[in-house]
Amino acid sequence: MVSSMSVIGTAGHVDHGKSTLVERLTGINPDRFEEEKRRGLTIDLGFAWLTLPSGRDVGIIDVPGHERFIQNMLAGAGGVSACLFVVAANEGWMPQSAEHLSAIHLLGVTSCVVALTKADLVGGSELDNALAEITERFAGTNLEGAEVVPCSALTGAGLDDLVGALDRALDAAPEPPSDGRARMWVDRSFSIQGAGSVVTGTLAQGTLKVGDQISMISDRAEMPARVRGLQSHKQEVAEIGPGNRTAVNLAGIDRDDIRRGDALCTRGRWATTTLVNVVANVLDASLSPRPYDLGQKGSHLMYVGSAETSVQIKLLDADTLGPGESAAAQIRLTRSLPLQRGDRFVLRDAGRNVTFGGGVVVDPFPEPVARGNRAVAALVRALETLEDGEASALLLERAREMTISEAMIRTGSAVVPRGGTSLGDRLVSAARLKELTDLLLGKLSDYHADYRLERGMPKVSLATALELGAEACDVLLTLVPEVSKDGPFVRLTSHVVDLSPELEEARDHLVAKLQENEFSPPPTASLPIDRALVRALEDAGEIERIADFHLTRAQVESMKEKVGTLLGTGEGVTIAQIRDLLGTSRRYAVPLCEWMDEIGFTRRSGDLRILGPKA
Repeated sequence: MVSSMSVIGTAGHVDHGKSTLVERLTGINPDRFEEEKRRGLTIDLGFAWLTLPSGRDVGIIDVPGHERFIQNMLAGAGGVSACLFVVAANEGWMPQSAEHLSAIHLLGVTSCVVALTKADLVGGSELDNALAEITERFAGTNLEGAEVVPCSALTGAGLDDLVGALDRALDAAPEPPSDGRARMWVDRSFSIQGAGSVVTGTLAQGTLKVGDQISMISDRAEMPARVRGLQSHKQEVAEIGPGNRTAVNLAGIDRDDIRRGDALCTRGRWATTTLVNVVANVLDASLSPRPYDLGQKGSHLMYVGSAETSVQIKLLDADTLGPGESAAAQIRLTRSLPLQRGDRFVLRDAGRNVTFGGGVVVDPFPEPVARGNRAVAALVRALETLEDGEASALLLERAREMTISEAMIRTGSAVVPRGGTSLGDRLVSAARLKELTDLLLGKLSDYHADYRLERGMPKVSLATALELGAEACDVLLTLVPEVSKDGPFVRLTSHVVDLSPELEEARDHLVAKLQENEFSPPPTASLPIDRALVRALEDAGEIERIADFHLTRAQVESMKEKVGTLLGTGEGVTIAQIRDLLGTSRRYAVPLCEWMDEIGFTRRSGDLRILGPKA
């Protein structure tokens, strides 16, 4: 059975009571460090869990509220199913309330409950004002319409209503993708004596099983490892699905080689990138206390999953980007990351220490382009609105061809996109397939013109000319009705060997030479004859190669008739008897007998020949 537990992330200003509320709901103090407990301030991510009235098990990630630890907050916010947004009724909306709301909005979280804490410390009018402000602040965001529950962690008032609201929010949350490749951003790593390295994170997609061969992907290396054990909320599990807080015990990798922002991924299904095409947007002025203009310069940081990286941003269809505006952009990362289409990210200005925007990755492996490239901007905008299958088709159309593994890594899908064709280990667009088909027909036409007596072009040579592997070439040949395979050769179906008058005369001369001494013809190499003509006559069945000489079709039939009559008595005969029967020498009789054995007309029995199975 696959273990399943939804994950909720907290958000809100420092000192508004997030950790206290989590402890009251779960009985678990999420602050892990002595410094946090001493200062009453969450510095890093904390974890707790509870069972909601519906029976649903829920994990809670408690994030820090102080602006100095915003990177830790962002590391915990990715991959959550819903948000528990905390606002203190006695203090109201604060700067980090705004920044956390912006981050949750940018990360695409759509299910939320607002806990209006410390409600016991205010009167009715203050509570009403706080409720009104929250409604106003959430307007226009992904979280607009979120249920607001006044409560008190101190007295317990409203907590039953709060857990009921969390149940409803999770009912409305979208299901994480359960199939396909797994990826879990690492937010914590440590070692356990006797067990080895352990990493934790929220499994955003796919499933993990004990024994899985996985990769720990970082900007330093892709490190192979094996899943030795899985745990979710202190319970050992054999398999775990998406959306769960997960601890993974790893074999084959040292804890010192792992850091926050690395990703545990299905082996062979992911690749890292340092260049992505995105749709970027700057927060509306209502979501940012300091309106921001994104121009060509700035020290920018990008947050995706639990990773942080410095980036350079090129706008493709705008010169600058003001509050509430969006643009197609190309972003270069200083840290290579395993990204995919649809990944959401947050952007911050490192110099001004402000969250100013974010966006979504639409192409994780683009070609580099210059700022202001309107053609690529149009592609980015198109990819933003297309469903995955349509986006895959568009990317394949642009790339013209890619290997199946490249397509899987670039699009996240192993399905052949609409308009694409699988040629062995690669995918080609409709345009590329037509180009290959035309090239194939042209190569064969040229070959027939140059070698008009040949039965066809060697398939190996054709595959090389088309720059295709053997498997891809075989598949292509099945898709083109105008061509035929003839053993190791390929020809146009319309191709026939047409002898010129001069070659017909040469053929007649060869036949006459072969028949001068019926079963003792001269070695073919001694005859002044075009070797291409010899091959053409062989292909047509007019002559048969036997050792270093040839017989005509009539000679072969005559020989088989004579030998068959002799062997029809049921007694075996010697090579000498066949030699005398055919009126030839042992130099010819031996290869003739061996050839008849080879085709099954005769069969050797000791030193004698008897009729074979195909006589």
